Amino acid sequence: MTYVVGLICMIVFNCFLAIATDHMVRSYQKKAEEQKASYVEKQCGILANQLVLNGISAYDMTKTSDDRGSNFFEMEQLANDIDGRILIIDNRFEILADTYNKNNGQYYVTDDLIRAFEGEDVSYTFAGTYIQVISGVYNQDTGEIEAVVMALSSMDSIEEIIGYLYEQRATLTGLFFLITLIVMVLLVIFMRKSFRNMQNELDIIAEGHQEESMSESGFKEFNRMAVSFNKIVNRYKELENTRQEFVSNVSHELKTPITSMKILADSLLMQENVPVEIYEDFMNDIVHEIDRENQIINDLLTLVKMDKTQADLNISPTNINELLEVLLKRISPIAEQRNITIRLETMRQVVAEVDEVKLSLACNNIIENAVKYNHDGGKVDVSLNGDHKFFYIRVKDTGVGIPEDCQEQIFERFYRVDKARSRETGGTGLGLAISRNVILLHKGSIRVHSKEGEGTTFIIRIPLNYLG
Repeated sequence: MTYVVGLICMIVFNCFLAIATDHMVRSYQKKAEEQKASYVEKQCGILANQLVLNGISAYDMTKTSDDRGSNFFEMEQLANDIDGRILIIDNRFEILADTYNKNNGQYYVTDDLIRAFEGEDVSYTFAGTYIQVISGVYNQDTGEIEAVVMALSSMDSIEEIIGYLYEQRATLTGLFFLITLIVMVLLVIFMRKSFRNMQNELDIIAEGHQEESMSESGFKEFNRMAVSFNKIVNRYKELENTRQEFVSNVSHELKTPITSMKILADSLLMQENVPVEIYEDFMNDIVHEIDRENQIINDLLTLVKMDKTQADLNISPTNINELLEVLLKRISPIAEQRNITIRLETMRQVVAEVDEVKLSLACNNIIENAVKYNHDGGKVDVSLNGDHKFFYIRVKDTGVGIPEDCQEQIFERFYRVDKARSRETGGTGLGLAISRNVILLHKGSIRVHSKEGEGTTFIIRIPLNYLG
């Protein structure tokens, strides 16, 4: 991004340079024209004063007297000085003298001359390629204007300078443009090189060398891309490791019941004249292992469904109070076998947009665990509350508790705090993982608070309205 910004700045600078130099040239042109106009105006004023002192006749080229135009030489000098033409025109608009010696005795009438003879200050005007200056010649006795001095000064010298400045401007702008072009070409070359290196590294990774990573280049933007891509690759590695671990766990969990059944079956085959009672015990153990295998498979299928998109949710308005009452009635017989008391406390009636089947499954797993991992004669308290945005389900037991260092892992698949106890209670290590996935699909959250030997509390928070 830095290089792009730098390139844009150079282009903007070139544009600014062109505009700035054009403004400078125009400012110089205006100042030069004003200075020349001021100078011509001053010289015309001096000549007008000379006409007052010497008399107009001394400059009159239309008379036949010997002294006609005796001071005409002064006019010619001034005309050469201002690189232009000087005319003396009386109040009858007759040209008394013309340094071009063309229009002597002719009449010349313009709006500027009329205003000048009427006493208006016409100062100077720009007329095409020359400056026009008019200065009045006043009669000493009457104070009226009896003639004017008109000067037409050429602007060619100024135009030549302006033309030269524009040429230099074009050269300077072209030079900076060339520099910018060279920088752009070099930038493109460096970018292509960086792209080529990135492509080569991507090809290597695409061939299966996930241990490789993208190296950083000289471009900040490419560095960011490399960092982001490396994060993706690392995330992929983590997912691949998780997948391999999951497959390994699944294989182990499925293999364990099968191994148990094989041992039981081999034991029966190795014995002769097996009593019916032993045969029945062995078959019950085999049936138990088959049931466990079936439970593992069903939980795995449930997890697979949980990993799919949110479209699998069948959202509908559900009475959460009634849902919990049904669950507790279903679990109560299991609790009564161990003299465990289950209580439901509802603070208010709660109706929420949820998938009733999946939410029942999630809550059932948590409440059932509270019974399974409880002490005989223990308690399980289930409470329901809500506000204007969420409803809350709390499941509190007086069971064995969860060690603090294990609380963050209990929602992982196949994780068991006590593997021996879990197998005794028929656990697969998937129940809490399923519950968490269901809650996450509902845009909710689940937290656990536990103290080993005192009990565990699960707090579920789910929006009343499904957020999609």
